[in-house]
Amino acid sequence: MARHLLRNGIPFVVFDTRPEQSLSDEFRSLKVHWEVEHWSETRLREHLSDVARLVVSPGVRLDLELVLVARALEMPVVSDIDLFFEATNAPVIGVTGTNGKSTVVSLVGHIFHGLGEECGVGGNIGLAALDLLIKPQNRYVLELSSFQLERSAVLPFAAATVLNISDDHLDHHGSLQNYRCAKLRIYRGAQQCVFNRGDALTQPIGADHRVSFGLDAAGDAKSYGVVRDAGTTWLAKGDELIVPVDELPLKGAHNLLNIMAALALLDPLISAREAAPVATRFTALEHRFQSIKTLDGVSYVNDSKATNVGATLAALQGLNPATRVVLIAGGDAKGADLWPLAEVLAASAAGVVALGKDSAALAAVAKSVGVDCIQVANMGEAVVAARRMATGANMVLLSPACSSLDMYRNFSERGEVFVEAVRGLRSDSNG
Repeated sequence: MARHLLRNGIPFVVFDTRPEQSLSDEFRSLKVHWEVEHWSETRLREHLSDVARLVVSPGVRLDLELVLVARALEMPVVSDIDLFFEATNAPVIGVTGTNGKSTVVSLVGHIFHGLGEECGVGGNIGLAALDLLIKPQNRYVLELSSFQLERSAVLPFAAATVLNISDDHLDHHGSLQNYRCAKLRIYRGAQQCVFNRGDALTQPIGADHRVSFGLDAAGDAKSYGVVRDAGTTWLAKGDELIVPVDELPLKGAHNLLNIMAALALLDPLISAREAAPVATRFTALEHRFQSIKTLDGVSYVNDSKATNVGATLAALQGLNPATRVVLIAGGDAKGADLWPLAEVLAASAAGVVALGKDSAALAAVAKSVGVDCIQVANMGEAVVAARRMATGANMVLLSPACSSLDMYRNFSERGEVFVEAVRGLRSDSNG
């Protein structure tokens, strides 16, 4: 935000809750008020007296006294995404949801680029939204978090979607209903609202232009679904067969939904028949159900981005029913309930390896349905234990259902440690 405002010559002042930090040369000229969390209301009012509006970082609590005083002064409280829309007239596609956001945003960008169209891709993935404006594009696709949406005014998206909603960030939002309300804000100014008809929580309220996607047959000509024709399973738009599911590069039911969502978001600009062949050349992102290697008939898959229960459920439920999996999971559950994993573990797990802050809670879920569980101290031990448990299984899957921050800087580091450990394994046939 500071970089954007400096670049555009817009005067501003910075409030920061932290103790004073050293600033890079880029920001040396800024006026920064440090440790504002400890300021009195009088002092806050004094410093806000010549401020027109407050632009709130997603990392700042909305019950911070500074924010409450600003609201009491009837000052607009907005986000970086509001600044983004003020700075461009290009069409923008918005994507949110508990899981699958990065895959859908990247796939939409891949299709635009594959057809020779410019597209800025970013937001909560890659470049921050405002940094995308450094090199203006003809269109943009943004990944948006509940934190960003909660702080935003009405956003005029060309098309927007909520992919799915399940328990996540309840430590911040307080309830699933509050979390859902933050997500649904993406629809308020959207010209086309794309929702998951298999997840009632994603449905826009009162929107006119609605398009759905789901794993059943589509109920109308504009929506996306799955049909069987002459022994082949097809992704379809209404009754129109678009592409055989077997030709799609991303495997699992959750990824089929992601692909349909991407096609639906593009539909006002690019037809599904034109977009689908480009989609078949898309490859999975790192740490998102990413195949690493196959060893002694067992495939090792990195799904470290599964930082909540819904993501792990989607990964496990999307497997072929014949797949037997050893699941590596655990970390910080962020207050979420792990018990919804019980049924799918009973159906498909040959074993569970648990690590991290909430490993004991995960072990309790596994043991309740008769699935063996080993608790370990680190990822190296987890991979070794999973390999030992994989007799009779055909997959070892890292899909943690938890945040990584109790042990790692982020999910990427957790995935990289897993990949390194897996690549260090040697085949039994090699001694």
